[in-house]
Amino acid sequence: DARFLRHALIIAGLIAIGLIVLKLADVLALGFGAILVAITLRAVAGPIRKVTGLGERAGVAVALVLLLVLAVAILWFFGRDLEGQLAGLLTSLPAAWAKVEAWLSHDFLGRRVLDQLRTLDASWLLGRAPGWASGAASTVAASVIVLFAGVFLALEPSQYVTGALRLLPVRIRRTGREVLVACGIALRQWLVAQFGSMLMMTVSIGGMLWVAGVGSPLALGLLAGLGQFVPVIGPVVTAVPAVLLAVSDRPEKAGWTILIYVVASQIESNLFSPFMLRQTAQLPMAVTLLTVFAFGLLLGPAGVLFATPMAVVIYVMVKMLYVEGFLERGVLESRELDSTP
Repeated sequence: DARFLRHALIIAGLIAIGLIVLKLADVLALGFGAILVAITLRAVAGPIRKVTGLGERAGVAVALVLLLVLAVAILWFFGRDLEGQLAGLLTSLPAAWAKVEAWLSHDFLGRRVLDQLRTLDASWLLGRAPGWASGAASTVAASVIVLFAGVFLALEPSQYVTGALRLLPVRIRRTGREVLVACGIALRQWLVAQFGSMLMMTVSIGGMLWVAGVGSPLALGLLAGLGQFVPVIGPVVTAVPAVLLAVSDRPEKAGWTILIYVVASQIESNLFSPFMLRQTAQLPMAVTLLTVFAFGLLLGPAGVLFATPMAVVIYVMVKMLYVEGFLERGVLESRELDSTP
């Protein structure tokens, strides 16, 4: 009958949408990255507009120029030291690994680990080198696209929001606008907290590694800060070079290095982040880890990179559309009916 046909068409449409999303996963990830760039620019432009009285487009333009000037200034003052430390880090890591390899070879368990690692021989690496080079080139091209698309989104956000809302039925466009606004606010709060967390980890880990006498503290601190953008996985991966350098110098220094990363991570996750995210969504660590894994499977490396902000958006949408808009609304309506005399 007609009802069965309508339900079948709805299910078929949902399946088709799911297949399209999987096919266009890379494009969707780039679009989400552009949204994050646009929100960042408008967050910086907000205070500028309040102080100067500039319009939206002019405020975003000034914010873009200020961010570029800030990036150039950082490179001017720290670029040479950072370049030298990064080059020294790349030079020191092979020698550090050779010392770690020699240290592991004296132990039975260490020899078993080395045997497993040696299965990744040179032919395996050479066979994948072209793919890695192609991936690096694609990453650079994608980054440029994301930056330019983010600038255009930041200059004319209402045009794109209105266009997206026109795809919805008229009766739910108001709700759709409220959800989009709430998602934008949540993402802006998350970005502010995330940039603060990255800066805090860069300064704290870099400073403590310098005090501990670990080589290339500025480069390692910068890596630790960048690693904060990918929760759970990023901090662990960026700690490996520091531990390798420390253990190649003195094994006991590796313990201090691990302690530095653990203490800084605990302060960030238990004190800094809850304070910065007190007004927005705080995702449990298990949910965050599963989200990184799920989006990594669906979207690849871009999914891992954007997993947490995507989870923030999903959290807001589920809360507003399902919990508040469906479950709690039904409870409130039933209570109102029960209380009617």
